[in-house]
Amino acid sequence: MVAMPKRGLLAGLVLGLLGQPAMASLEPRQAQEVLAAHNRYRAALALPALHWSAPLAEAAERWAARLATLGRMQHSGAGENLAMGSAGAYSLGQLVALWGNERRHFVNGTFPAVSATGNWVDVGHYSQMVWRRTSLVGCGVARGRGQDFLVCHYGPPGNVMGERPY
Repeated sequence: MVAMPKRGLLAGLVLGLLGQPAMASLEPRQAQEVLAAHNRYRAALALPALHWSAPLAEAAERWAARLATLGRMQHSGAGENLAMGSAGAYSLGQLVALWGNERRHFVNGTFPAVSATGNWVDVGHYSQMVWRRTSLVGCGVARGRGQDFLVCHYGPPGNVMGERPY
């Protein structure tokens, strides 16, 4: 069950259309969409499902608003995945799928040796989503400078040097 504030994404995105960075809490159905998208990748590997974390979502929401102000991607230093797309062009599930599509290069080695390309960055979003010890996720979204930004924070974070994802 996902417990989220009732502020709507639509209201926040409308403000974003006016040129102001806009932040909005994910509505319960949107939070469920993002959570379900993550858990489909985990289920395919018989990994335990992630659970929604309101504190992680609040932190992710704040960072998404920051990115919307900047108009570019930048990591906060938290265990996180970031996605950006043209405003209104992608559903939240499609943005999560950008991370999931990295599985085509993923190998279950010892981090950072987890990519068939030889560069862990090519699979780092996917490996975070399927990191066995990760049990919580919380996400936020914001629109600014013509872009939608999705930020998901994970607890505990994955992509730990010297550990295997699962």
